[in-house]
Amino acid sequence: MKQLQTRLVFIIFSIFFTGWLICGLSIWSLEFNKAKKDILRTAGILLDTAAAVRDYTSNQVQPQFDLIETALKTPAADQSTQGGNNQVQGYQQTEREVPEFNRVTVPSYAAQQVLNQLEKNKSGYSYRETAINPTNRKDLAAPWELEIINYFAANPKAPPKMGERFDTLIKQKTYYIAKPIQITKESCLVCHSTPERAPASLIKTYGSENGFGWKLNEVVGARVISVPSIVQYNEARRSIGSYLLAIASIFLVAYTAVIIIIYRWVTKPLDFITHLLEEVSLHQAEGTQLPEDKSNPLHNLNRSINRLLISLNKALKSPQQQ
Repeated sequence: MKQLQTRLVFIIFSIFFTGWLICGLSIWSLEFNKAKKDILRTAGILLDTAAAVRDYTSNQVQPQFDLIETALKTPAADQSTQGGNNQVQGYQQTEREVPEFNRVTVPSYAAQQVLNQLEKNKSGYSYRETAINPTNRKDLAAPWELEIINYFAANPKAPPKMGERFDTLIKQKTYYIAKPIQITKESCLVCHSTPERAPASLIKTYGSENGFGWKLNEVVGARVISVPSIVQYNEARRSIGSYLLAIASIFLVAYTAVIIIIYRWVTKPLDFITHLLEEVSLHQAEGTQLPEDKSNPLHNLNRSINRLLISLNKALKSPQQQ
């Protein structure tokens, strides 16, 4: 019976362990897919936030500074005929007094400054607006960003590009979402068509070598938001560990209960039956019978063995009576 019990224990343990592994793999897949979706959803929200900042800067902030730039370009003689407005005359400057270019009026700069504040609180979060030929060389596309820009140049109507890459700066994996920067407004060409059309302050700050030659409807760059995956993945691992621990506890309780049931209702009764039959075969248990308790799962077997024992005893007594 010990061999039978050992085999049953091994089989039951194998079944439970296999079920635990299957559950673990399923939960692992579900949790990591959920983590990935959370990462991409966060990146999408941040990318939409950057677009909102761009629109606000373009529609609300930039027009205010365009008035000042117009005043700087207006000849002094013409301005003097406009009622002698002191506020406008305050901006009458000679070419030698052209101010530095005010970057806060650039939608790209404003969006990057707002989004990159996240890096101070959430390490690894970053937002870049890169181009093949940017005005500010800090926005020059890296090789992997250049591939994204070329992809959008070939497929300008393609959906946002998503992917995972290892960021060598923060030394961890990040998910990114990228959308193209396409010139859809004629106003963008004021600063990026030719140096002659560009504001004097822009030429003074960045020079006339970079950021020109852009054309209407051309894809010139990409907006890329990168979100670290380590936070979500760590949360997924903790969830997986909790689930596996809970499932293992349930399986352990079930396994223990099954083993106890097998021992009390199968192994122990069979051991008693085996021991009794051995005694009967040695004529050491004459008249002994098994209990016929109807609550016993082996009730029918016990009754059959008792009948067999009665018949056997009768058969053994018959020759002695003759």
